[in-house]
Amino acid sequence: LLAEAGYPNGFEVGMDCPNDRYVNDEAICQASVAMLARIGVKINLNAQPKAQYFAKVLASGGYDTSFYLLGWTPGSFDSWNVLTNLHGCRDDKGKGGAFNLGGYCNPAVDALSAKVLVENDPAARLDLIEQAYKITTDEIAYIPLHQQGLAWGVSSKVEVAQRADNQLMLYYVKK
Repeated sequence: LLAEAGYPNGFEVGMDCPNDRYVNDEAICQASVAMLARIGVKINLNAQPKAQYFAKVLASGGYDTSFYLLGWTPGSFDSWNVLTNLHGCRDDKGKGGAFNLGGYCNPAVDALSAKVLVENDPAARLDLIEQAYKITTDEIAYIPLHQQGLAWGVSSKVEVAQRADNQLMLYYVKK
């Protein structure tokens, strides 16, 4: 496939990765480096503490990355969060694409995201969200590497609902 894409001898690229932000972040990046080497892609891994990493790869650092590891959990559990922060076109006013490190941009997705933000009808809102995700999926806005597992330990004496953001809310614990 690399030869068909015009890279018969593979290619080389840098990868930015935090080494103190996510569970096994540097190990995940090292595994990616090893797997990509098997198909002829040489990765120059730049694993660094999160303070330096985010200062480099976010807007304050000029989005200075071409390949990176980024974890994301929408704090609001709402698709608008992802559509705006990860899939939104970057702008100079900081209103879109704040964490769009790859530079993906489709104005149609931004227009749908703006409609999602103000739509109150649940069915109509879901339709807008599905339209936006269809575009980002078809255009491969991102290539997810993995879904981080959440590890919890509980007693058989209690029941607890595990939230998607890995936060423990004591009012969800029942005896």
